[in-house]
Amino acid sequence: MKPEVPTQWGPDKRSWHLDKTISVGHLVSTVVIAVSVFSWAMTLDKRVEQNALAIIHLKEQQAAEQKRIEQLRGEIKQDLRDINHKLDRLIESQSKR
Repeated sequence: MKPEVPTQWGPDKRSWHLDKTISVGHLVSTVVIAVSVFSWAMTLDKRVEQNALAIIHLKEQQAAEQKRIEQLRGEIKQDLRDINHKLDRLIESQSKR
């Protein structure tokens, strides 16, 4: 089936052509699209900045947590040394009897 082009348009209307005018609808839609893209970019930028701040906060929290773990580890080592020392004294006192 072959689409038919009406003959009343004339031979110049049957082929592709470019119109040199700009319609108001195209201008409005282009402005709306441009504003939408700008708004999207701004919200994306805001979210990236918020994520960067969250990452910095998490790094600080992780460093503080690591410091606390190291302190607890040192305390546990000291407690184990104290227990070892007490056991040594207990064993020595038992062996002297």
